[in-house]
Amino acid sequence: MTLAIAAFWVSASLMIYIYVGYPLLARVAARFSARDVAKGNIHPTVTVVVTVYNEAKGIAAKLENLLALDYPRELLQVLVASDASSDQTDDIVRSYATRGVSLLRVEGRVGKTACQNAAVVAASGEIIVFTDATTQIDRTSINEMVGCFADPSVGCVAGRLIYVDAHESATGSGGTAYWEYELSLRQAESRIGSLVGVSGCLYAVRKSAYRPISPDLISDFVIATVMRRQGLRTVLEIRGICREETLTKARQELSMRVRVAIRSITALVRERDVLNPLRHGAFAWQLWSHKVLRYASPLIWAGLLVASFALSANLFYRLALAAQLLLIAAGVIGWLTHARGAMVLVKPYYFLLTNVASLMALARYLRGERVVIWKTVR
Repeated sequence: MTLAIAAFWVSASLMIYIYVGYPLLARVAARFSARDVAKGNIHPTVTVVVTVYNEAKGIAAKLENLLALDYPRELLQVLVASDASSDQTDDIVRSYATRGVSLLRVEGRVGKTACQNAAVVAASGEIIVFTDATTQIDRTSINEMVGCFADPSVGCVAGRLIYVDAHESATGSGGTAYWEYELSLRQAESRIGSLVGVSGCLYAVRKSAYRPISPDLISDFVIATVMRRQGLRTVLEIRGICREETLTKARQELSMRVRVAIRSITALVRERDVLNPLRHGAFAWQLWSHKVLRYASPLIWAGLLVASFALSANLFYRLALAAQLLLIAAGVIGWLTHARGAMVLVKPYYFLLTNVASLMALARYLRGERVVIWKTVR
């Protein structure tokens, strides 16, 4: 009984800390020990890298978006790294050659991270901007992000992703709500000193600070640790805006989240030295709180459920068990009804989806599965 009580309170405390306590502590720390970025009006050469695989459907719109950016054209290189695309993507990119767009075809289906490594070698810009084919960038975003590099302590700048729920789906609405929560947390982390990861939709890096990343690791997570090891910060520029449509189907969202989680867990294990708070201070605390415990939350929640059940003879623990089962039931109902266009119980549904994704990713990682390549799901 004593063991069950201890398991209940440890698990409950961790769950509260993960989703409520850490975000609050991060905001408090940001308020009282903020590190501002000394932005400047600078215009270094910039290479925008778009890594693609079979993006014929949307690559023209992406290139038009990039060519319309409000940045001196003579200082801007657009480089498309094609991961051995087998559709018309490469032909479409080549048709933009007279407008200054370059194609780097990488053979062998080596994955996004390997293509980015190759693109950096081929890039001419002092600043490398990474963006996805499905992302639309606001005209002034590159100027805003580049200005942060006037601060010598900054090695990487994350853009601000805004999700567009064009189809008004439950999955899209849940993803949007989740990202607003996540963005608020990242703003606090950036002000504390450094982000522990960025959105792959849009981020910029000093070419001089970029280091090749193992192809089986997720570059938009690992890039922050690459900067940290060089004593550089990864910061968020909220005026560096990009937009992307949300996924609309639970199957697509779950698949994407499992893929990202497997690659992130692989990175956490491989880069585990940065989890040492004695060497990396607040950065390690942020990693433990934002990444490690977040991915472990389904296991912690399972422990809480088991402890609650074991103690359910007591009214308090019986109520705690009932509350958890009610949350799961709400999530399941939201999950089952979203396919019919229902917009009910969206937040419980998405909370359940993210925890199922983390649990699946942990199981698949422990079975030895690793993810290197990707396929377009839109």
